[in-house]
Amino acid sequence: MIIDFKITQHDFTRLHQGKSPLVISNAISTPLSFSWPDANEIIERASIDTDDFKILHNGLVPKQEYIETFYDVGMVRHRLIKSAVYERLKNGATLIANKLVNEPKIHALARQVAHFTGRQTVSSVYAAFGRQASFQTHWDTRDIFAIQLIGRKRWLIYPPSFAEPLFMQQSKDLEHDYPCPTEPCMDLVLEPGDILYLPRGWWHNPLPFEEETFHLSVGTFPAHTLDYLHWTTQKLPELLAARQSMSSFEHDRDNLSSLAAHLAERLTDADHYQQFMEAFDAAQRIDTPLAMDLFGNPAMAPLPDDAQLRLAANRTASIAQGHLIANGSRITLDESALRVVRCIDDQPGVRLDQLIAVLADMPPSKLRTLIHDLCCQDILELSRP
Repeated sequence: MIIDFKITQHDFTRLHQGKSPLVISNAISTPLSFSWPDANEIIERASIDTDDFKILHNGLVPKQEYIETFYDVGMVRHRLIKSAVYERLKNGATLIANKLVNEPKIHALARQVAHFTGRQTVSSVYAAFGRQASFQTHWDTRDIFAIQLIGRKRWLIYPPSFAEPLFMQQSKDLEHDYPCPTEPCMDLVLEPGDILYLPRGWWHNPLPFEEETFHLSVGTFPAHTLDYLHWTTQKLPELLAARQSMSSFEHDRDNLSSLAAHLAERLTDADHYQQFMEAFDAAQRIDTPLAMDLFGNPAMAPLPDDAQLRLAANRTASIAQGHLIANGSRITLDESALRVVRCIDDQPGVRLDQLIAVLADMPPSKLRTLIHDLCCQDILELSRP
C-alpha cells in the first residue's frame, strides 16, 4: 500500500507539522490490500500479556477477564479467551494493540510516514464494532497519523489548551487546569484510505459508528529541546564548575553564573547541536526484513530486479555531509555510494531495476555489489513484493 501524502515534505513541515491538523482523503488507493484476516493475524501475534495490549469497555477491562495464562510443555504461555473478547466487542468495546513490530503491512505504512516526517515511529491499531467511544476526549503527547484501513470513524477535534505536551504531561492529569474547549473546530469522518494528521496537544475524540472499524495510528517521535538539554548536561561533569561542592547561594553564585554561561554557550553552538542530532539518530533502529536466502547464502544469490529499496534511517540530513547514519552505524560514503544513497533517499521504495536505469553510467555489476553490501550491513532495507 503506497501513501500519497498529496503535499510536499517542505510544505507539510511549513504549514502543518506541529501546527495544525491535515486530512488527506484517498491517501491510499482503494480497494486497500488490507482485510479482516490481516487484522486478525496482527492481533493474534501481538504481545497480549503486556500493558501495550488492552480492551476498553466502560474503562480498562482487567486482563484476567480475557487472557488465559497456562503452562505448555514447561513454558508459560498466554492466549486470548476468544469468547470473552467476542462478547466485549459485540457490546461496544474497543481492542487496542500498541507498539507493534514485525508486521509487514503495518511496517510498510509506518516506514512511509517515517520517511515523510524524518521521525521515528510507533504503530498502534484499534478495532471496534459498536458506537461507544474508547476514550474520553484527550490529547496525545506525540503527533499521529491516523490511517483508516477498514470501515469508517468519526473524529471530533478541538484546538489545544496546553501547547506541545511532553510524554509526562498527559491530558488526564492536566485537564482540570487546561480544560478541553467546548466546541470542536473540526468534525470529520475518515473512510478507508483516508489519513488524519494530528499534532500533539490537539484534543480529539475518535467515535466509531455502529459498524466495523479498524485503523492504524502511527505516532512520530522527534528530538525535543528537553532531550537536547539532558544530553548536554550529561557532558557537564568534565567541567570543574559542575563538580564544585555547594554550601550557600552567596558562596556559590559566581560558580553557578559561570556554569550557566558555559551551558548557554554550548546549547547555542552549531557543532554541539549537530553532535546531538547525530547521536539522537544513531540511537534509532529500523527493523528491516530478514533475507537469509539473499545475504546469508555464501553463493551470493543475485538480488531480484523487483526488490524495493529504502534507507534504514528515519532522518537523512547527514547525507549532505557525505555520510549516513543508519541502524547505529555511521558510514562515510565515496562518490559512487553517495549517488546511490541520494537516489534511494529521493525515491524511497525504488526498484533495483529502476535504480540501475537511473544510474545508467554506473556498471550494473558494481551497483548490485554495492547494494548487496549495504543491505548486509543493515544500511539499506530491501523488501520483496
